[in-house]
Amino acid sequence: MAKSNILEYQPFKTIYLLYFVLVLLLIKVPIWTLDFLPRSRRARPSWTLKRALIIRTLQELWSLKVDVRGQPAPVVEVADDVLVDAKFTWVKPLPDKLVLGEIRRIAEFTGVRPARIAGYWLLKPGSAWTGPQAKPGEKVVLHMHGGAFRIGTAHPSDVTAHFTRGILKHTHSPLRVFAIDYRLSASAPNPPANPFPAALLDTIAGYRYLVEEAGFAPQDIIVAGDSAGGNLAIGLVRYLLENPIPSLGPPGHILAASPWLDPSMSRHGPGSSALLSARTDIFATKPGELFEEYAVVSLLGPMDFEMVKTNRYMSPVSLHVSSEGGLFKGFPETYVVAGAPERLMDDSTALIEMMRADGVKVITDILPDAVHDFMVFTWHEPERTDALTRIGQWIDRMETSTLKF
Repeated sequence: MAKSNILEYQPFKTIYLLYFVLVLLLIKVPIWTLDFLPRSRRARPSWTLKRALIIRTLQELWSLKVDVRGQPAPVVEVADDVLVDAKFTWVKPLPDKLVLGEIRRIAEFTGVRPARIAGYWLLKPGSAWTGPQAKPGEKVVLHMHGGAFRIGTAHPSDVTAHFTRGILKHTHSPLRVFAIDYRLSASAPNPPANPFPAALLDTIAGYRYLVEEAGFAPQDIIVAGDSAGGNLAIGLVRYLLENPIPSLGPPGHILAASPWLDPSMSRHGPGSSALLSARTDIFATKPGELFEEYAVVSLLGPMDFEMVKTNRYMSPVSLHVSSEGGLFKGFPETYVVAGAPERLMDDSTALIEMMRADGVKVITDILPDAVHDFMVFTWHEPERTDALTRIGQWIDRMETSTLKF
């Protein structure tokens, strides 16, 4: 469990942050600049000096011993005049009658109830808002942002919107994005909040909104998520397949970008991507240390660690999850995009292999020099634009419920 940290309290927190920033800017960055001048000294010689410095700085920021984000602000309605090519809407709580099966049992144990959440429609540049209703031949991306289930937002100003804005830019067919502000988990030293399956219930509610209120056919919905959002995309489809709801068929496609699918780190060890890519990704985690321990503890709430090891919703590619009968049978066509130097690359590799073994059509797009969740970083070129172009072409080729391309 999380330990008390004196640096979280004032004045120690301010002193520590000032020290950290000064040392970073005045000492470490200049030293790294000199050190990385020869390409052979960079984590990947193919990286530019700029990219090598950005990634090394992100690794250093990851090592901060205090939380600088604070608690999420209460979600309030966002006026149209402060949004650009976007529209705010409320998503109703998932009806109790649709909370089914294993997820209902876990929710009752963890005390999670369905709740109203915020959602944002993202439109192609210059498009007029004509209401949420689906148009003939229109496709929609349901997006769940990354952030280890504990940080981030669906607000169009957030960095994760670079991913979905990029998809809109690189598609030619009628398309909108609907991004949901699912509830974030927290634990000590913060007030405990929203353990599993809060975010998954919110994801199901967002999907129900698109189908039952906005009128999109399931075939026309691409369920997309980056990092932790990829976990939610997989969990949503699993839920719909395991708990058939006549009005909510499974979506037509899945887009998983750098998905975080094994919080238990069951593959951690010699030869794992977690160790082999320790220098080439944006995270800084010590060997043997649980990746995103705070997030995992927050997600578990009152449950023990065995749950994250063995539960197919929380860790769908864990080695401790029984795959008897096929974990991914019946899943729709899935596009998996990731960076080869990611520390979480093993998650994507396992997903691809397990899906294909279960007969799922999988399109893979693994970039040799890209870091985790690279499509949210506008500086990560040319890989970002190249991948978004291929994703756009994939979406444009999709058949819709009313049109055949």
